[in-house]
Amino acid sequence: MMPTTIGVGIFQVLVVSIFLMNSGCIGSDVQWGPGDPRYVQGNFVNVAGKKTFYIDRGDGPVVVLLHGLPLSSWEWRKFIPVLAANYRVIALDLYGFGYSDRPRDADYSWSAYGEWLNSFLEAMNIDRAAFVVTDIAGPISFELLAAHPEKVSGLVITNTWYTNEAFHMPFLLKLLMWSSTGWMGVYATNRPMVDVQTRVLFADTEKSNGEFGDQVWMSVKTIQSRKILQKVLRGFQFDHQSMFRRSLQSFDGPVLLAWGEQDPAIPPENVDLFKLILPQSEIERYSDAGHFIAQEKPQDFSARILKFLDRHRDKL
Repeated sequence: MMPTTIGVGIFQVLVVSIFLMNSGCIGSDVQWGPGDPRYVQGNFVNVAGKKTFYIDRGDGPVVVLLHGLPLSSWEWRKFIPVLAANYRVIALDLYGFGYSDRPRDADYSWSAYGEWLNSFLEAMNIDRAAFVVTDIAGPISFELLAAHPEKVSGLVITNTWYTNEAFHMPFLLKLLMWSSTGWMGVYATNRPMVDVQTRVLFADTEKSNGEFGDQVWMSVKTIQSRKILQKVLRGFQFDHQSMFRRSLQSFDGPVLLAWGEQDPAIPPENVDLFKLILPQSEIERYSDAGHFIAQEKPQDFSARILKFLDRHRDKL
C-alpha cells in the first residue's frame, strides 16, 4: 500500500529533524588542500575544460588507478609506491571529486566520464594503459573500452559491476538518487549517517573508522558536494549493460578479477558474471574483505596486482 501524502510529509519532517539534530562532524579533520602531502605530490592538467588532479609516479607500461564513490585518488595511496617500482602509475581524481574541478553544470553520466577519461589520456600523451578499477570506475572504464578499445591494455576489476542484475545500491545513495527523497539526502546527510552506511560495507568494521571515515565525510561534507554526488548517481546509465557486455566479450587482454566477498552492495556473484564474458580472467577472492578491498587488504591486494602485471607485462 502506498503511504498517503500527509504520511509522507510527516515522515520527511521526522527524518530531517532527527538527522539535523544529530548532524556534525565527528572525528578528526583531515588535511585538505596545500597541507595534504598528496596535494604537494600531485599535478593538475586541463581536461575538456576541467582542472584535473593526478599523481604520476614511476616508469614503464602505464597503469591507471581509478577510484570509486565518494572518494578520490587517496583510495590508492598505498598502491602507488608498490606498483611504481615497475610501472608508470597514474592515480587521478574524477571531476566532481578530490582536488579536481566540481562544475555544477557538467554532465556526470558514465558516457561523459568515459569521454573525459579518453581526453585525459590524450592530454597526458598516453596511447595505451592498464586500468585498475573499483565501484563506479568500472562502468567508466567500460565506457572507454566500448568507445576506444585500443586504449585499454589490461584490466584489474574489483567490486564493481557491468550489469544491474547483481548490484544493490546502498540506502543512503538511494536516498540521494530517488527524485522524491533527493532533497532529503542532500540536506539531511550527516556524519553519523555516513559512518553507519560506510561501516556495513566493511568486513572489519574498525577499518571504516579513523582516516577512512574522515576522508568519506570530507567528500560529502558540503551541500554542493552532495548535489554533485546526486548528479553522478542520477547519471547512472543502466541501459548500457548490453554495450558493456559486448565490449568486454571482445576484449582479449589480461584480466584480474579481485573481490572482497563480504560486500553487500556488489556481492561475489558478480565475479561469475564477469568470468562468463571474460574467460581469460584470473580470480582472487578475499573472504575477509568487503567493498573497500583497497583499504582492508592494501598489502595483499597491491602485491597481487603487481604479480599480475609482471606476468603480463609484454601485453601492456
